[in-house]
Amino acid sequence: MATEQGFPPELLTQSAQKRLDYFKAPDKTVMHGNLKLAYHQVLRAIQEPAGASIILVMGPSGVGKTTLLRLVEKKIIEESLPQMELNPGWIPIVCVEAVAPGKDTFRWKDFYKRTLIAIDEPLIKEKISYSEDGIHRDSGGKLIVKSRATEDSLRLAMEQALSHRRPYTLAVDEFQDIGKMASQKVLEAHMDCIKSAVNTTKIPWTGFGTYQLIDFLELSPQLSRRTRIIHLPRYRLEDDEDIKEFKRVLKHLLCRMPLPETPPLVEKHWEYLYERSIGCIGTLKNWLLQALDLALEEGATTLTFSHLEQTAKLISECIQMAKDAIEGEEKLTDSKESQRQLHKLLNSKKQQAQKEQTGSGQDDQLQNNGGKSQPQRRRVGQRNPKRDPVASESL
Repeated sequence: MATEQGFPPELLTQSAQKRLDYFKAPDKTVMHGNLKLAYHQVLRAIQEPAGASIILVMGPSGVGKTTLLRLVEKKIIEESLPQMELNPGWIPIVCVEAVAPGKDTFRWKDFYKRTLIAIDEPLIKEKISYSEDGIHRDSGGKLIVKSRATEDSLRLAMEQALSHRRPYTLAVDEFQDIGKMASQKVLEAHMDCIKSAVNTTKIPWTGFGTYQLIDFLELSPQLSRRTRIIHLPRYRLEDDEDIKEFKRVLKHLLCRMPLPETPPLVEKHWEYLYERSIGCIGTLKNWLLQALDLALEEGATTLTFSHLEQTAKLISECIQMAKDAIEGEEKLTDSKESQRQLHKLLNSKKQQAQKEQTGSGQDDQLQNNGGKSQPQRRRVGQRNPKRDPVASESL
């Protein structure tokens, strides 16, 4: 039974590693406001895509996107267990990570291989038969992908496996790494590859990544119109409700630290904790984990501000993180200026169309009059134009 401090009291007598493991355990995730909202949005979007071929879940680095993916995966599997028992060949969700390339551009061959392994759930008795060169099963039924397997054969095998398993979605973590080290032309080819795979299998993709995903949409208008964006934002300093929630989460995390005394850091040092995490709960928790490790190593009875200072990110790192986050937030925000630009753009098209229509009408009128312009009707009392006589002076 947990104490008021938020952890089982017997933890205080256990090793430092076990106390660390308790604090960082995935099942101890804090379901804070922004995470909860994005969680329900992603679940609805995956189970009812409503025509979206791609769902992009984006936010700043360290905001908790991977945590969100794990929560969504767990919930979908839990809800699908009765149907999975009836149909052992069905997998409700397939999760894979897009691994950043060490050199050159994104390696699709490696991605296809990872996806095949993720699809080939060993606990499911019904297996998929692969006939592609370099892809087979051993005597125990385990999937074997040899190095000689080509990229095309792996892609075809992946598409066949997805079509057979029929998951709600193929969820891809670190989705922005698909575009790393890629020129505009190569990135466009990557987007076409994704679009083709979705069209072939009819299985939507859900990508979790940073604000760099916005660049993907700007390069592929066809992909953009079939994409749904879900934003997992950080907590902002200018929003009072955001700060209230940030402090609540911070207090909860400190209470869950297996230490004899709860760290008294919320009231005096929450701003420091906010600035060095830029309001991202994932970054905050990782930082507190490192500080807790240091406190346990020293045998301290509580976590102090000194522990925070020694494990905090450099200010230069935080500045860059904040710049990237603010820039991404601005791209996702419909500002008054962007609304004016859209109105001006559409209005100019309207005026151009009206001008062309008017010009076309005048051309038709000239053609009907044999090329001669129709004399304009004048108001009553207005004389016809003519040259007036000019008096000359005698020399």
